[in-house]
Amino acid sequence: MAIKRQTAQLTAQALRRGCGLALVYAALIFLLPASQATIRAYGLSPLEYRVILFIVGLPSIVAWLAAFIGYAKLREYVSLVRKTPEGPYLDKLATGCAWLAWSLPVTIIISLLISTLGDHQASFYSASIIINNYLGLLWPLVAFSIIGAASRGLVAQAKLKFSLASIRVIMLLFLAAGISYCYLTFQRFDLSSLSSTQNPYFLPIWLMVLSVIIPYLYAWFIGLLAAYEITLFSQRTDGILYRQALRLLVLGLVVIIASSIALQYMNGIQPRIGRLMFGYHLVLASIFRLVGGGGFILLAIGATRLKKIEEI
Repeated sequence: MAIKRQTAQLTAQALRRGCGLALVYAALIFLLPASQATIRAYGLSPLEYRVILFIVGLPSIVAWLAAFIGYAKLREYVSLVRKTPEGPYLDKLATGCAWLAWSLPVTIIISLLISTLGDHQASFYSASIIINNYLGLLWPLVAFSIIGAASRGLVAQAKLKFSLASIRVIMLLFLAAGISYCYLTFQRFDLSSLSSTQNPYFLPIWLMVLSVIIPYLYAWFIGLLAAYEITLFSQRTDGILYRQALRLLVLGLVVIIASSIALQYMNGIQPRIGRLMFGYHLVLASIFRLVGGGGFILLAIGATRLKKIEEI
């Protein structure tokens, strides 16, 4: 009973944190100075700007609340199997999911603060764009690295091997994403000057390649490989009920990883301008965030079913 109460507290605590961050975000929207650039671009009043910004932020709020519930449910399950051979790797997997969950509100809230400062301090504008670009990279990079280490541990523990066909598919997906990303990004640069910062990223191309493009490509490869590894692990598990629940959990993880890569891809090829910009990019970003939130819900359902099996 003590264990059950302790695990139940994990979800309640995570949900309180998510709601608290949502309130902070809503308060910042209505308390921070309105973006003059957005108001001028679309002819809005300060109140209209704040209302629209809040409505635009609703999919993000829904997604990160789902994310907090999802990783908390995974933590609940992991707390019951921590002493099994797979326990340490599942614990690491939960940690990676927690990083992804926290990255959603943290990057949005910090980005709002930095963008507001950049909008009202012209000297800080370029720095605000650079900082926001790195924020969108660093959190998922850490999360994918942790998830990748966990998935490799699970595969090694189960003594599973990759098929040649699966490796080829992963490489083709990675090459397609990487080549198109590099092509679209380089379109924004003056390739005749490797040191010029006269571009939407405010970085010389050599620094952009070393500190942004290569880390993004590394994160995507680790993410794609992790998605395959945890899928492979779920297919080799004994017990019909356990296998079904684990596959649901894995499906959630795959959806989360895929939506996160899609968001990073879009943010990478679409230069930030420090203000709200309506268009297909905003719509797609909202869709991918909601899809990621749905992945966390699948993760929570799968983890809950696994937990019930362990408690029998």
